[in-house]
Amino acid sequence: MNASSVDHLRMELKEPLTHPDWAACEQMGMEVVRWLVQHHVTLSEQPIGRTGSREQMETLLGGPAPEKGQAFAEVLQEFAGKVMPNAFKTNHPRFLAFIPGAPNFPSILGELLCAGTNFFAGVWLEAAAPSQVELTVLEWFRDLLGMPVGTSGILASGGSEANLTALTVAREPLSYRDRERAVLYVTEQRHWSVDRAAKIIGFRPEQIHPVPADQDFRLTPGALRKAIYQDRSAGRLPWAVVANAGATNTGVVDALTALSRLCRDEKVWLHVDAAYGWSAMLTSEGRRDLEGIGDCDSITLDPHKWFGQCFESGCLLVREGKRLAETFAMRPEYMQDVEPETDQINFCDHGIALTRRFRALKLWLSVKVLGLDWHRELVSRSCQLAELSQALLEQHPEFEILCARHLSIICFRYRPVERGGERDGLRLSEEDIDRLNLSIVDELRATGKAFISSTRLRGRVALRFCFVNWRTTSADVEEIIRLLLEIGKQLTANAK
Repeated sequence: MNASSVDHLRMELKEPLTHPDWAACEQMGMEVVRWLVQHHVTLSEQPIGRTGSREQMETLLGGPAPEKGQAFAEVLQEFAGKVMPNAFKTNHPRFLAFIPGAPNFPSILGELLCAGTNFFAGVWLEAAAPSQVELTVLEWFRDLLGMPVGTSGILASGGSEANLTALTVAREPLSYRDRERAVLYVTEQRHWSVDRAAKIIGFRPEQIHPVPADQDFRLTPGALRKAIYQDRSAGRLPWAVVANAGATNTGVVDALTALSRLCRDEKVWLHVDAAYGWSAMLTSEGRRDLEGIGDCDSITLDPHKWFGQCFESGCLLVREGKRLAETFAMRPEYMQDVEPETDQINFCDHGIALTRRFRALKLWLSVKVLGLDWHRELVSRSCQLAELSQALLEQHPEFEILCARHLSIICFRYRPVERGGERDGLRLSEEDIDRLNLSIVDELRATGKAFISSTRLRGRVALRFCFVNWRTTSADVEEIIRLLLEIGKQLTANAK
């Protein structure tokens, strides 16, 4: 290319690209921070949210991308007026559905700093300090769970990615021939992400062996041992077990000490899905409940569930930490500059993603600012609220406990009171009671005052309370139970 062509290109190039200046950025930033603080401190008084149809949302928020930008204040107002009301606030104190998330404010600020700095947390060369912060956070978790030196891990988007990563690491030593006959043992109370992870890594449905739980919904060594012996006798290869430390449905913790001993004897990988329950290790009661958790081969944690963190904040710990890099590390030509020293970590070598956010920042900031004491109190208080809710439910004959409190989850259902062989003047089948409880969930949500979810236990519909929110009070619990009673009685009366 000659000099005149270069000059022409230089003249055509507009430098720099226009962007809001210091004053405009400061103004926009202050508007966002003011909105966030106001939202954060008044959340308990706000409506819990609502849903809408696709057609309604298209009318409200659809349309072509604008060629010219709008004033930031106008767009923020549109967000506040159109987006915010049409979603449910999972951090609302009366949102007890599924396993929600309720971040503390340092975590929120950590997310802002993460987005604003935009560090690439995939390789040590580009992010030595962010990588060290992640190592520090992982070490905190390793200590808390009682895993040995040599354990390593990675922060992930959540439990689904962590479970997938764990099973990928566990599969790596198997030959391709052995992968065809390997068997994964799961409990009936497993999280659905385990099945999806098995599918992604190429397992056929018949390679997943569900093991029946005991009467308390726990996976026990007796049933697992029987399943392993049956498969081995049939020429299959017992390979891995996924146990629960806080099942999503019920909060139950499997017999971890006995299971780890059995898996060690049988040379089977034990992965513990503790996405929800791991935080209980902060309390003495929780340590008793989760005894043996540190003896497993890998553990999934989700700090965005019961550790006051923003989404996405998941974690995987692997007992033999070197297995992570053995599974995932690759060094193409365009990555030749980022080969780490022997004492350095490239987190892109420990998991699925190359491009990674500085996820550890919000965790590090939360613990540094609030201390473990605040997080311990969150766990303790959540369990106390669950215990209180069970006691209050037991005061009303209309409620039947289907699974007593485990950690901070309780499962129950509404049953109209029996009178003379009938229930509130109705002869209700089990299917009728199932439909009634599903209707109660819908009606409660429609009030805009509270949100709970349902599940099924041994085929029957169950309602669930899950307490992980530092904002939730005893008054919230009493109000939700009052609403459930009121709705249940009204629906029953309407059915007569």
